[in-house]
Amino acid sequence: MEDLQIIELYNARIETAISETDSRYGRMLHSIASNILSNHWDSKEIVNDTFRKAWNTIPPKQPKSLGAYLGRM
Repeated sequence: MEDLQIIELYNARIETAISETDSRYGRMLHSIASNILSNHWDSKEIVNDTFRKAWNTIPPKQPKSLGAYLGRM
């Protein structure tokens, strides 16, 4: 699923937005967190926190690049 479609799911408050985000960006986010924390379980928790923060901030935020938006979180 493309970024715009995933963002539309967030805007419509459809919970599959989180699973689609995980499918598309979960590995990238886990890699970033693992490189910083060097702990699998802490990294997994940070990724889940990132999904929660995305859910709580989209809308009103409308990121042009969902990957960059998530990575910055």
